[in-house]
Amino acid sequence: MTTKDQGCPLPPVIARALAELGFATPTPVQEGMRAAALLGADVIALAPTGTGKTLGFGVPVLARLLNEPPKSRHGARGVTFIDPYDRLRALVISPTRELAQQVAKDLEAVTKSTLLRVAVVYGKSPEAPQREAIRAGPDVLVGTPGRIREFLDDGSLSLAGIRMVVIDEADRMADMGFLPQVEAILGAVPQPRQVIGVTATLPPSVEARVVALMREPTRIEIGRRNAPASGKNFRMTIDDADKVALLLTVLKRPTSGGTAVYVRTRRRAGWVAAALERNAITVSLLHGDRSQRSRDEALAAFAQGRKAVLVATDVAARGLHVTRISRVINYDVPLMPEDFVHRVGRAGHGGGAAESLTFVDPHERLEWERVGSLVGEVIGEEPLPDISAFQRPSRRAAQKRVTSPARAPKRTSKPPSRGEEWRKKKSSRERTKPLAKGARPGGGVKSSKANRGKG
Repeated sequence: MTTKDQGCPLPPVIARALAELGFATPTPVQEGMRAAALLGADVIALAPTGTGKTLGFGVPVLARLLNEPPKSRHGARGVTFIDPYDRLRALVISPTRELAQQVAKDLEAVTKSTLLRVAVVYGKSPEAPQREAIRAGPDVLVGTPGRIREFLDDGSLSLAGIRMVVIDEADRMADMGFLPQVEAILGAVPQPRQVIGVTATLPPSVEARVVALMREPTRIEIGRRNAPASGKNFRMTIDDADKVALLLTVLKRPTSGGTAVYVRTRRRAGWVAAALERNAITVSLLHGDRSQRSRDEALAAFAQGRKAVLVATDVAARGLHVTRISRVINYDVPLMPEDFVHRVGRAGHGGGAAESLTFVDPHERLEWERVGSLVGEVIGEEPLPDISAFQRPSRRAAQKRVTSPARAPKRTSKPPSRGEEWRKKKSSRERTKPLAKGARPGGGVKSSKANRGKG
């Protein structure tokens, strides 16, 4: 591989690292972003999940850092040195801890043969090691908005030397309410600066706010907007009470890799994981209430094949890069239709066949219609398999009552005797007689002066 990649010059050390990682040929989004980003232009890139957006911004950012080293200071006796605070020149803002960790890992893989340093900061983790990493002087800082703001406010972090800012997954930033924090962080970055925004989905309202942070950005759009990455996407219509039975039935089918099951809430994630474990299916559980250590251990167990299924909320839908995932099951239809694209994009990162299956309860019809409107395609419906083996007895009984043919009602009493029939006829005849003067229905004769004192 030469140092000129598709007409865009790269430092030889970066070119060699990409070749060793198997990325000698850039993907369309990487090629589209590289030329503009290497020249320092602002870029906004929209491409499906799994198309290489991380290296799309990472390679030109790292190349610029090597081509534009930090300024040197002169110390005593003419010794030159680089202040650790002057080294920090690139900032990557990610919406979740998992995505921040994944981005930092990908950048470190490219910089392993260079002197560039990458640090990552995020919440719900000890602050002291992260502050120490900042004091050591990284060239690139990857972090979540909340932790970056926290370190800015207490003076642990200075953005005075930042030249490049990357907003990763801009739509997720908006969904989680992070865009005001992103705007505040950019307010602490001096001009001139380069701003790069990347995402798989981009609603017009979010796009307007992101573009407002840039200077005449170059637009890169690969593929159909908001298209899901997986080519085999199906759905099944099922009552919520039967979703666990359907999930167990589907998971009993053989698959070449691991399965990621996405649910809507942390509580439902716990219920689903417990149901799978009761049926001898090993599970890794991933949601926002778990500590960072627990989340890392769960993800590692699934990635290494020690657990068969990953049950997660949408906290893991962005940036999760596990090559084992060949099948994604949406146990719940996501509330935000953009999350469908990101969930489905987790499958097939390791190559080979990939598929997704969504369980749609009739009450989720509106959410499913929004997903269809976003992705712009009709997702075919699969027939329901036989789930009776895993259904609760009450659900099986209810379905039998619904599906069984109607029967004539059973006679619960003996036929009336001849005496009972005569008494019924007599009472019927009495009810049809005309009432006497002064009489009232069901009672005697009305009291009056004419009959008062008689007999």
